Amino acid sequence: MDIKTLAKEQESYIIECRRWLHAHPELGTQEVETTRFIKEQLDSMGIPVQTFEGITGCVATIQGGQPGKTVMLRADIDALPIQENPGKSYCSLNPGVMHACGHDCHTAMLLGAARVLQDHRQELKGTVKLIFQMAEEIGRKSEEYVKQGALEGVDAIFGMHVWSALDKGKANFEGGGRMACSDRFTIQIHGKAAHGSAPHQGHDAILAAAAAVMALQSLPSRVVNPMDSLVVSVGMMNGGTKENILCDHVELVGTVRAFDREFRNSMPQRIQNLVANVVQGYNCTADCDYYFGPSPLINDHEDLNRLAQGAAKKIIGDDCLVSLNKMMGAEDFSVYMEHIPGVYGYLGFKDLGGRTEYIHHHPAFDVDESVLWNGTGIYVQFAVDYLEEKS
Repeated sequence: MDIKTLAKEQESYIIECRRWLHAHPELGTQEVETTRFIKEQLDSMGIPVQTFEGITGCVATIQGGQPGKTVMLRADIDALPIQENPGKSYCSLNPGVMHACGHDCHTAMLLGAARVLQDHRQELKGTVKLIFQMAEEIGRKSEEYVKQGALEGVDAIFGMHVWSALDKGKANFEGGGRMACSDRFTIQIHGKAAHGSAPHQGHDAILAAAAAVMALQSLPSRVVNPMDSLVVSVGMMNGGTKENILCDHVELVGTVRAFDREFRNSMPQRIQNLVANVVQGYNCTADCDYYFGPSPLINDHEDLNRLAQGAAKKIIGDDCLVSLNKMMGAEDFSVYMEHIPGVYGYLGFKDLGGRTEYIHHHPAFDVDESVLWNGTGIYVQFAVDYLEEKS
């Protein structure tokens, strides 16, 4: 099977799908028309499709002509609450909603892969499942498919993201930490109200909260191993009713980003202990509520890393692989990797002429569509190589 040629033959179809999806973006958990479009495409290919009660997205199954393992390929399908800059012929038709991250590209690339795999299913030594996932931008919504049993019988999973920081013709499928966890904490600090002219009669929750914010920065600077990465950011401080009243309650809301799984699991207790002790010095009390979001995305399966790297080189070229620093952003593909082995990487599309200069989540974000067939080829090549090696 000449996968590179077969993928290239799908280029016009992939771009057509991408532009329809780009023009019809939907927010996470609301991708009703997107799911309908995907299912119509898969139905037209003769591929069985599974939808789910109460959630959007779907899973397609391509049964190979020979028995073997089962590999899953993933694309995310949701858009962002961003008003797109006008000017493109395929600009968003839904006000305030835009595919500003490239999920339309992922979906289109995987639909192209579906065509190739379905046409050559008799050559497959096993089964390929395609998961079109809702709501990646929200957090752990990938977990909904796990609950629905979508991973049952799946031996490995593969995913990738078009990436504005990588040049066209380059890709990254690197071992180790790729993206951090994205957890959220909410701290309630309780004091005692008093008049601003008589602060000694109260316990100032705002002063205690300010001290707590400063103290939280000792976690990345003095507690975590300096060779590891940790970010603790407080993005919201809510409290107070009037300029001359000492506040009796302040809410702090923030985020934790980390790669070390064990240290991450210790963060709720560390934050609670630290903040409670700090605010106690101001005669206040504190309670912490901690939400575990997507876990760190770590490519720690060397065999899958090798297969992904080999697939990229076969489709793009031997010199396509480049290094890419790990990032403190998050990706809920990691939820699947809590259950089965997986690998995740990045496909570059940066046009050296400057046409695709805008980063992800920018209202003028766009991609160089000439690389999309490469993504289709990598999807297919990885699946075929995995099934061949594991047969």
